[in-house]
This record gives sequence, C-alpha cells and structure tokens, in this order.
Amino acid sequence: MTRAVFLFLAVSSAAFAQGKPPSPDAPLQEARKKALEELGKLRELMAKGGYKGEIDDCDSVVKRILEPGKEIKPAGVATPWPGEERHEEILKAWSESGDRLAAIYAEAVPQLQAPFKEDAEILAGWFASWAHVAKGVRHLNARRKFCKLTPVMADWSGSMGGYMHGRYLAMNKDEPSTAGLGAHNEDPKLPGYTNEGAAAARGILGGGTAESCMDSWLGSAYHRDPVLNRNCSRVCFGGLPPYGWWSCKAAGGGGGQALGDVISFPGDGDTNISPVFGGEGPNPLAKFGESRSGTLFSVEFLRGKPKKPTVRLLDPDGNSLDLYEIQTLPMIYAAKKPLKFNTKYTIEIAGQDGSRVTISFTTAEGQLMPGMRPDNGQGK
Repeated sequence: MTRAVFLFLAVSSAAFAQGKPPSPDAPLQEARKKALEELGKLRELMAKGGYKGEIDDCDSVVKRILEPGKEIKPAGVATPWPGEERHEEILKAWSESGDRLAAIYAEAVPQLQAPFKEDAEILAGWFASWAHVAKGVRHLNARRKFCKLTPVMADWSGSMGGYMHGRYLAMNKDEPSTAGLGAHNEDPKLPGYTNEGAAAARGILGGGTAESCMDSWLGSAYHRDPVLNRNCSRVCFGGLPPYGWWSCKAAGGGGGQALGDVISFPGDGDTNISPVFGGEGPNPLAKFGESRSGTLFSVEFLRGKPKKPTVRLLDPDGNSLDLYEIQTLPMIYAAKKPLKFNTKYTIEIAGQDGSRVTISFTTAEGQLMPGMRPDNGQGK
C-alpha cells in the first residue's frame, strides 16, 4: 500500500482507540478505511503483474478517496499491452474491485448528512461504473481487431471525468445549455459542475450503454477519434451507467499502430453491425436533407489505395445499393436506405488500375442494437 494509505489507517485507528465520540462523517471515515484496504489489495495484484499504468491508477484513486474534492489528473503512463488473456484479468480485477468499493460506500450513504453524503454517493457511483468501463473497452477491442488496429487499455483514474460529466448532464437534463452541442460544456453555476467533468465534456460524447456508445462512435462521421485512432493505446473512458452519457478521450502514454494497409469500420468479417445510422450531431447527412440512413461505413488506406476508386455496397445477391458520399479522405459513405437485419453485405472499392479491395460485414439480428435506447443519439 502507499504511504498515504498507511498514514490514514494509523490516524483512524488511533482515534478509535482513544474512545473519541464519533464525528458526523464517522461512517465515511470507516468507508474510507475499508476502501483503502481494498485498493491496497488491488495495487498489490497490479504490481505482481508489473502493470505500471494500473499501479499509478490505484495511487490516483487513493488520493481521490483521501481528498474527495480534489481533481484527479490522469498520470499519463501506460502498461505495454500484456496480451488478451492478461488484459482480461486486469478488466476482471478492476470490475470486481469496483463492485466491492461501490458496496462499501453505498452502505455508508444512508448514515451520512450533507456534505459527506454527496462525497459517498459520488464515489459509490463512480466505483460501480468500473464494470461498465471494462465492458466498453472489451467491446471496443473486439471491434478494433476487425478494424486492423491494436487494442487499447483503460485509464481507470481517467474514467472519473466521464462519470462526473455524465452525472452533470443527468442533473441538468432540462437545462437549455446542455442541449445539442451544449453537452460539450459545463456551466460552473449549475449543480454537478467539476473541472474533471468539464475536461471530459470536450471528448467525444454518446448516450446509452458503454458498448452501444462504442458502436455509435465507430460508425460515425465525426466521432471516431480516439476509437478509430491507430496511434491510441489507452483511453479515458467513463460515464453514467446504465443508460447515461459517456465520454472518451485518448489517454497519455504508449502508442498503438495499424495492423494492415486498410483501416475500416465495419472491419472485414465483423458482425452485429447496426443496419441504420442517425442522430449524430453535427449531422453529416444534413447536406442531403436527411437525418437518418442505412449503415455508415468508413475506409482509410494507409498503403495501396486503388487509383480513382469506385465505391460500392453490395447485398448478398451482388446488387449495388445507393450511397451517400459523405467524405472522400478517409472515405465515408452511408447506405441511403436502412439495411436488412442479420444480412451479410460487402463494401467493394475498385480502381481503374485493376486493383480491388472488399470488406464484408453482417448486420445485427434484432430491431434494436443491444443496450441502445430508442432515443439514443449517435454522438455529440
């Protein structure tokens, strides 16, 4: 455990031993004691694996527990990719620790009065969000594998900003200033404002579950950074589960890379892709007088781009579907009409030089993507 943890535990134990009457924040102090013990165990586990970034994350979380009103700043370090199996162990450890920490603070909440009660509520909610952060990062990596991009890891302490901004937007959902692109700002005069939340507001934003937000960003025109950024290896991803707003920004440290000459979303062979697109703000379909369309797809050539290419989207019978050309570099197109569910489609890019690239994907089985709400936006 860190020196700060040992000092806190020593002071708390001394106070209890002297038989002093409990202070108004005594339940919070007891929660802190238990939480620091839990984080000490998590830190030891991360240290055993040599996970430098996660060790520093533990220390940052400890600082936040000891000083609830103090801003957490992401450490800017990263653990080198440890492989899928060990990364899954990291996600599982943080998820389970988050659940235990959330339970510790949730137990204290009913025993507290303001302002201590709010401190406990915030920490309980943030810790409970860790399992959802893990789900989002796990889902993103599954998609990035098909996109031909290296995987990313979570900046756990950096998830605090996204959680706080999701909380701010929920608290001020009826405020005109939070509507549309106003969601990218926080007003210091409104309840729930924090510096961390304001910083997270400047990242890409989306509403729904952690997984559905990842899909909406990947399949968007203007919200693909950092989720489709080949240089990214670590993300500050956080939000308010289960259906609140989420934020994602590239975290410091490390670097990713492309694993092929072509980066695309959907990636070749990927499945469960939304057959529709819509709700992104700004609206990339506005110049066509539309707000919704079929699947939006993007293709970026790092090498070997076909000369004067023609882009087509083919159905299973080889029929070419009508497309909106949204952008040429990278190539971003959208089917004019919604695609069929549970159907395989092929993106074909053919050049006048005879070169040809094909990317196939399969649409989702249901009428609504898992975790999506009917009113969920693509991103802001």
